[in-house]
Amino acid sequence: MQEFFLEFEVGFDIDKALVDVKQGVEETKYQLPLGAEDPQIEEYSEASFPVMNISIVGGSSVRQKVFYARELKDRIEPIEQILEVRMTGAPEEVLEGVIDKAKMESYGVTLSDIYNSVASNNLIIPGGKQDTGRGSFNIEVPSIIESAKDVYSIPVKVSKDAIVTLGDVATIKRTFKDFTSYARVNGQDAVTLEISLRESANAIDASNAIRDILSKFKDELPENLSIVISNDDTVYASLMVKELNGNIIAAVVLIMVLVIASMGTRVSMLVGLSIPFCFLMTYLILYSLDMEVNFLVMMGLLLGMGMLIDGSIVITEYADKKIAEGLSRAEGYALAAKRMFYPIVASTGTTLAAFIPIMFWPGFTGQFMRYLPITIFFVLSASLFYSLVVIPVLGSYFGQKVSALNNNEEQTSFFVRLTEWYGKYIKRFVENPVETFLAVVSVLLIIIMSYAFSGKGTIYFAIVDPVQANITVKARGNFSALETKEIIEQVEERFLEVEGIKNVYLRSGTNWWQSGADRIGGGFIETLEPSQRDISGFEIMDRLKASTKDLPGITVEVEADIGGPSFDSPIELDVFGNTESDVNDAVAKIENYMRNEMTGLNNIFSSKAYPSVEWSVDVDKQKAAQLGVSVSDVGALVQMLTNGFKVGEYRPDDAKDEVEIRARFPDSDRTITGIRDLNVVTKQGTVPVSSFVNVVPKENRETVNRKNGKYFQEVGAGSNDDSKVNQKIEELESWLQETDLGNEISYQFSGMAEETEEVNNFMIVAGLTAVFMMLLMLITQFNSFYQSLIILSSVTISFVGVLLGLLITGKSFSTTMTGISIVTLAGIVVNNNIVLIDTFNKLKEEAPHLKQSLHIVNACKQRLRPIVLTSLTTIFGLLPLAMGVSLDLISRDIVVGSRIVDWWSNLAVSIVFGLGFSTFVTLILTPAVLALPYALMNEYKKYFQTESNQIQ
Repeated sequence: MQEFFLEFEVGFDIDKALVDVKQGVEETKYQLPLGAEDPQIEEYSEASFPVMNISIVGGSSVRQKVFYARELKDRIEPIEQILEVRMTGAPEEVLEGVIDKAKMESYGVTLSDIYNSVASNNLIIPGGKQDTGRGSFNIEVPSIIESAKDVYSIPVKVSKDAIVTLGDVATIKRTFKDFTSYARVNGQDAVTLEISLRESANAIDASNAIRDILSKFKDELPENLSIVISNDDTVYASLMVKELNGNIIAAVVLIMVLVIASMGTRVSMLVGLSIPFCFLMTYLILYSLDMEVNFLVMMGLLLGMGMLIDGSIVITEYADKKIAEGLSRAEGYALAAKRMFYPIVASTGTTLAAFIPIMFWPGFTGQFMRYLPITIFFVLSASLFYSLVVIPVLGSYFGQKVSALNNNEEQTSFFVRLTEWYGKYIKRFVENPVETFLAVVSVLLIIIMSYAFSGKGTIYFAIVDPVQANITVKARGNFSALETKEIIEQVEERFLEVEGIKNVYLRSGTNWWQSGADRIGGGFIETLEPSQRDISGFEIMDRLKASTKDLPGITVEVEADIGGPSFDSPIELDVFGNTESDVNDAVAKIENYMRNEMTGLNNIFSSKAYPSVEWSVDVDKQKAAQLGVSVSDVGALVQMLTNGFKVGEYRPDDAKDEVEIRARFPDSDRTITGIRDLNVVTKQGTVPVSSFVNVVPKENRETVNRKNGKYFQEVGAGSNDDSKVNQKIEELESWLQETDLGNEISYQFSGMAEETEEVNNFMIVAGLTAVFMMLLMLITQFNSFYQSLIILSSVTISFVGVLLGLLITGKSFSTTMTGISIVTLAGIVVNNNIVLIDTFNKLKEEAPHLKQSLHIVNACKQRLRPIVLTSLTTIFGLLPLAMGVSLDLISRDIVVGSRIVDWWSNLAVSIVFGLGFSTFVTLILTPAVLALPYALMNEYKKYFQTESNQIQ
């Protein structure tokens, strides 16, 4: 058997790909050797991975477990969300005829006799319809096998004196084929159902439907059997939905408390209504586009919550200010909508500009993460409509009649005092813009240099305390199925001794897409919930690795599942060459260097297949032809010593699929040397097979790896510290560049390294595209390159704030999560500068005779409250996650350091620190930079006036 893997670009039409592949196979199928089976085309995708395993265990026969497993499978498969239910740990059924070799030879029965007799007696012959004139009748000649008893009576040899039936030369029984794979669950043999979902299916609905079936099915199970549910991804999905729901509600409460405390009850209600309005609009858009609602959509809602009320705050704050000046609420909100129209459109537009490029994120990671920017895009679009259309209408009818600034002295006293204090100090920065600018730039450079020396490295996604690990068991040799089971049991016994383990599922053998050098089995382990154990998931992984190190000849790889897109190994190197020997030599050098010269690596492997032994049956065709024996006859005899010779099929009443009928010799005769003891019936009588057959041991070549037209092997490894993967790749690549690997050997890093590079390149392009789009919008809005560049300077400041946050919290730079946060911040932080500079321009236009410094100070004082509020609302929405806490106010539950928190904490920390730092620096730097041209111009005039006076 040969396998070919075709890999397509993410997003390519897989239906078209299947049609093209099938057409290509049909065009070349005629070139295959005679007797070759038709090629099988199978689709393999993420949906192929099981999302839940249901195992039936207990001290009973395999037949009993298989019976109940099939019953359960038949009940689960009709569920709408289920794609496939695969049964493992159970071989196929077979009707086996164990041939007595001596009787077969004495009666002169050949394998052809057996095959032809079974085939000719397992038919349905339509006899047609007879019309008698008084009625019509169907006539048929049934001769099908319905039970094992029917096989006994089939005649295989007929003479004048006697009839030899199949029952005379064979013992017939209904049994199972030889085991090729065993499944083990928590120390017991098991028959397991591996359940896969359809693409975009609702995992939680599927889980609920399955559990409803199980609750009823358990009552039908005998007492000696029980059901174990493992690898249930839906539990994690439910937990993430629950925690994100709780965090969204907690964020709403925190934001509303802040808004109410700052702007009063009636104003805050207008602002607060924007949240359900925008969420509802987003859900309706997603539904109309037939997009699924997953945890990334929910995180997009949480992330967008703080941003969606920014426009509402700006409108209501300006209206409140005008109401304080004596306008009615209708006049105040109408004027606010008119006056703040362009600033809100510009600020929302620049935010959307940051998310538009990453909505088209290509590749594997992009397909996974794009729901986040798409959701935020819809949320912000809805917020723009609400703030410019809905708020003015609602405000004119239900808004405050008296300004919140004057209505309650205690409620607004904080912002009044803060504004006066800020106005006092901002004058110093405006009066000394050069010194302020140099001081801020110095602080930024210090932070950047500090991160360069003290940063915690780079990771691809997020480091999450694992609750599950994938297991790969490797051993070298020609192992039988029972021997691989014994090896699996040794590994399982060690694992079960480790503290904190909930389930251990291991199986011998591999799936077709997992075959590799020396792989004999694998599976997964699940840990107890963090609240039920005293050690972390990473400590459990270390103990699992240590527990099997002393098993001789056995390599056990433990790959922790830390969430996010998964790869075979953190470090994957593909090696290409023109000859197989050159590639194998190069791989041997690389593998030797990684094992002996590099430190901090684990699970080092290569796809290079090591030689094993196979037995070749060489037939002397001339001698065989003289005796009237064909090669097919010899082949059928050899099959009698292995899996058996297939003579037909039948469908028993209690089975839904056809069952094969196979004939083979007893266990005692099924040996390698048994081939020499076989006899074949010829025209000259019974002749020993050994007279024209020789059994020779040969090297077995199981695999030949080729990729893109060249010989290919893969070398992989993991890192003890996930944040050091990039360093290890750089170290290995440096050695590869200096080492002669052989003739025309090429290599490239794939997997996580390749995806990380693609993500980095995309983030750079997306960031530059977003900045360019924002620059065009700002130039259009402000008609000034200088002011546009001032606004965009906040993007650089926010990036430094992200680095500061990573330094303070000790987190690694995540290529995906931190990258998204930086692009997100680019669209958020510019809003503060837009509002501030727009107000400055308006004041300057209204009173051009006043000093510019006075306009700058007044603009800062007027826009302090909306700037602080819009920044704080976004920060408050993500603050619990940034602090490593998950709040669920409805369930009154506080979780510290959960998987969901670990998943999103890097993103939350980056945005909280980036936005907070940028807001603080913007309130100092922007006024100073606005005053900088006027200060330099004054210095320029003073300088030339002094020079002129000296000349005179």
